[in-house]
Amino acid sequence: MKILAAYFRAKAELCRELADTLSNQRNPVASKLRSMADEFEQNASILEDRLANEGEAEEVQSNKPDRH
Repeated sequence: MKILAAYFRAKAELCRELADTLSNQRNPVASKLRSMADEFEQNASILEDRLANEGEAEEVQSNKPDRH
């Protein structure tokens, strides 16, 4: 999932770069690109949060003694 989060962040950066290259910043295409960038960033954040939560859960499980 780390790779997927990095992919989303790269796509967000690309969308912002493309939006910045448009001469008219009020262009609907520039607005759409920025919106897409925000969505990519949100997806990356969700994945990173999920990874962090899974890491915490694994740590707790590994600290429990085996009672079998």
